[in-house]
Amino acid sequence: GAEELELLERLLGLPGGNKYGVQGERKVPVLQTNNGPGLTGLMTIAAHLVRQARKDQLLGSTAEEKAVVQQWLEYRVTRVNGGSSKEDTRTVLKDLNMHLEDKVYLAGNIFTLADILMYYGLHHIMVSIT
Repeated sequence: GAEELELLERLLGLPGGNKYGVQGERKVPVLQTNNGPGLTGLMTIAAHLVRQARKDQLLGSTAEEKAVVQQWLEYRVTRVNGGSSKEDTRTVLKDLNMHLEDKVYLAGNIFTLADILMYYGLHHIMVSIT
């Protein structure tokens, strides 16, 4: 969680320096902000960073793209983070394979935050596959 958010900061060209923590058993990321309440959750913080970097196109341009990005971000948090068995991993990879058969990116033909966070979430799995 927190490591992924630091990587995202760098990718977005943000200066960094945000203070991240985790809470609970599931180690949900938390961002302490200087002006207001802290933000909780990978999707919430990631969307905040995208807006801070003024790269809103990563959240989708049309209402449909925004919905698809949101869908894949939810999938990332619920299925990729939640799954730990080989069967869970197999299901996630099969879902992605089917979805990407006729698309370049998760939201169709545009690169979005969903692609970035899915990459970060699956990278450790992909490097371990022979």
